[in-house]
Amino acid sequence: MNRWERWISGIQQEAKAFLFMAILITIFRVVFLILFQSQLSHTSWADIGMSLWLGFRLSLKTVGAITLVGLVFATLCHVITSHWPAQRIRNIWYTIVTIVMTLLFFGRIPFYTIFNSSYNAMLINGKHDDIQAIINTAINEYHAIPFLIGALIVGTLLSWLLVKLLNIPTLVWQPKTKRSQWMTGISSLIGFVILFIFFRFGGAFNYTHSINWESAARLNSNLLNETILDDAQALYRVKAIAERTRQLETVQFTPDELKQHIESVGGYWNGAGFDEAFTKTITEARLQQQPQSIHIILGESYGLWPFLNEFDSIGSYIVAEGRYVEQQPNAMHTRYALAQGTGTMPAINGLLTGMPDMGLYPNYEHMSYQQPYGLGIGPVMKQLGYKTVFWYGGFSTWQNVKAFALAQGFDEFHDASEMQSEESNAWGVADKDMFAAISAYMNEHRNEKILNVIMTTSNHPPYSIDVTKEGFDAEFVRSHLPESMTNTDQQINEIGHIWYADHVMGQYIREEQQHDPSALFVITGDHSERFNFATEQEPKVASTIPLIFYGQGIKQEWLRPDAFGMSIQIIPTLAELVGRSGQTYTSMVPSLFEPYSFVFNHRLWMDANGIYIENKDMPKSYQDYMNTMRQLAAWRIKQGNKVE
Repeated sequence: MNRWERWISGIQQEAKAFLFMAILITIFRVVFLILFQSQLSHTSWADIGMSLWLGFRLSLKTVGAITLVGLVFATLCHVITSHWPAQRIRNIWYTIVTIVMTLLFFGRIPFYTIFNSSYNAMLINGKHDDIQAIINTAINEYHAIPFLIGALIVGTLLSWLLVKLLNIPTLVWQPKTKRSQWMTGISSLIGFVILFIFFRFGGAFNYTHSINWESAARLNSNLLNETILDDAQALYRVKAIAERTRQLETVQFTPDELKQHIESVGGYWNGAGFDEAFTKTITEARLQQQPQSIHIILGESYGLWPFLNEFDSIGSYIVAEGRYVEQQPNAMHTRYALAQGTGTMPAINGLLTGMPDMGLYPNYEHMSYQQPYGLGIGPVMKQLGYKTVFWYGGFSTWQNVKAFALAQGFDEFHDASEMQSEESNAWGVADKDMFAAISAYMNEHRNEKILNVIMTTSNHPPYSIDVTKEGFDAEFVRSHLPESMTNTDQQINEIGHIWYADHVMGQYIREEQQHDPSALFVITGDHSERFNFATEQEPKVASTIPLIFYGQGIKQEWLRPDAFGMSIQIIPTLAELVGRSGQTYTSMVPSLFEPYSFVFNHRLWMDANGIYIENKDMPKSYQDYMNTMRQLAAWRIKQGNKVE
């Protein structure tokens, strides 16, 4: 074949590959929707169709980029030299892409099951996680090996089908005259430019009408919005988030700029240091007697949803202990509260640094081990006279948590390796055994003023506690299960672990109260978004956590009726509760007793009217405040407390 024939033949081959990839990704979308169809019970066919259409448009970017590689390295090279192995290169390239896309799709299924999302920033966090525990959980709980084998088999079959398609003979044609050759060349160039722009903007010719991963969430269903993203676009989302995080790593302020930013968010620059600029003075002793012991229970996946009225049918049973505490006359609680993030380590990072989430991981930052963050729970409570002890039901090497806690003002750290337990898994010991270890420790230290920060682990995959043996009534839950949940053994077992974590927490609280009537308890969760509802839930259900303060002298009327908050407000609120008049502490955020307009976390913001996705209908003053807080937090983590 001459050059023109090779060009026309190559164009046909790339077109076949393009159609194959576009259809394959669409089929993956349909299968994904079928697998999670229980979440579509209140969704119209029009929305489903729109999700597939928007997804097809977005995938024009993905498929266009894939095909461009084949066009350049197979077709164009073959046009230049007739001996170029274009078909072999084409077969290899598209086979690799097909297998990779199949593997990614099979991986998306358990990922969505766990995180209610296609690939997201949790992949970044995962690189710091306990890889062995993740592998064990993936194999034992989420059937990773069958999924991998299935993906390889399906990928191989699809690749075979693709190669068969590419080996179908193409139409042989060439322009015969000089004029037709010029016309063919010009048409090819114009056609390529038009298609490049059309694919670049996702089925549009300008940015105004384009679609990208940031503008893809256009429907009122998380499942449909995640369906719009193919796996390549989801990974691009992860890359974009990582790049934005790296930009925060290089944030730089002059001393004057830093002072202006600090004062713009309520601080006062006194020249002593960053942390000291957020010094606050306690003006009244709210509790007549300072608690001898304080216990912050950071419950694994302990979400607010079972406390809500719409889930009374099972919530009154599975979080009976938490509800009991919440309703006591000596307790106060927010109506809704936002977690620091969607993972355990962001929650711990927030509590130990006292700063909002900004995408960095202070537990891996050099500056975190040079000096404590004065805004964190450790330094604040030590200044108020408490010995600080961190309890973790997992292992100390996970996320460098032991070294980080000890560097952030904690006097002691205790983990699963020190606790006797007959029920343990790759992630740690059963909560009951951890609480038993804490009780034993407290019995030996009753004469000390102690703050315990307790991170539980049992309400987490692989959900291996024998909850029936512990007293869980699965039949009651099955008979009272709301429509938003599936009546499967897996779902019931997961709910059983919520019950178990709440149950043993309640036992611990009662036991400690008997030994120390002055004890103060803070009950909250690290995150909430992992629970798998069968139907789509709004953020107030899926993304909120309880925030309960319980102890002698506490009054609900101290908070406004529509009280809302975020997790790191625990620190200033606790300081205001237990501190004496005239004592000081540092905090970037207001306590729950102070007036404030809104709160935010890594992706949501909330005011008295509702919970919203970040930047959606967000007043500019809120957005400016949020961005400044994040930039200041990033500066503190990277630069330290001292201002040169």
